[in-house]
Amino acid sequence: MPEPLYVLVNFVMIFIEIISFAMMLRAILSWFVESDGVFVRFLYVITEPAIMPIRKLFYKMNWFQDVPIDLSFTFTFIALFLIETLLGSMI
Repeated sequence: MPEPLYVLVNFVMIFIEIISFAMMLRAILSWFVESDGVFVRFLYVITEPAIMPIRKLFYKMNWFQDVPIDLSFTFTFIALFLIETLLGSMI
């Protein structure tokens, strides 16, 4: 693998790990902390761009509308894991 592509793949994998960690932290904090805190709002700003496309897709296709939990969050987490796994297999 050429050096610039290797660096790019590693950068994307680290970025995905950061987003995944922020998503897990957001999920755990949502059980215990009010959503008015600065740190919680920061987590929303960081993670929402990754979650919103899947949330919009689910809304547009009318999928999972009657489910009481946010499955777009779960599907985003799974998608990020799959992308990271595929990129890891390239190295």
